[in-house]
Amino acid sequence: MKSLVIYHSQFGNTKTLAESIGDALRGFGPSTVVSLELADVSTIPDVDLLVIGGPTQGHSTSPAMRAFLERVAPAVRTIRVATFDTRLKGPEILWGSAARSTATRLQHAGIELVVAPESFMVKGARQPKLDEGEIERAGAWATAIGTQLAEPALPVTGA
Repeated sequence: MKSLVIYHSQFGNTKTLAESIGDALRGFGPSTVVSLELADVSTIPDVDLLVIGGPTQGHSTSPAMRAFLERVAPAVRTIRVATFDTRLKGPEILWGSAARSTATRLQHAGIELVVAPESFMVKGARQPKLDEGEIERAGAWATAIGTQLAEPALPVTGA
């Protein structure tokens, strides 16, 4: 399974998680991790799994990610996609979720996600830092996705 992890990061936390996710996905095949600014939309159709992540800003996806999603949506209609974000710890209703906002935008474009959007927690609003254990949790999340996608489909039996 060939995967591509595209991230947008302001303080480096989302980049760190993207690298952990990419490392875990390499257990299932080639995996590339690239920043949003360097992502080449034309290469996306060549992957089996696209993972998109960014920080939660203003309860939603960053403006840079929104612009990217508008360009990428037509290219990913037949690709398996997962989304993640970084956000402040606490109820999603208070802080929002870029992963959920990204997923909603993609779903409105007709794209199905392989798993529910995932949030990874940071603490501190001015200079946020990942909560303890979040890097490992990101790797475990990616491993679960890889395992799910690597499992052969069960045969359909007739009655």
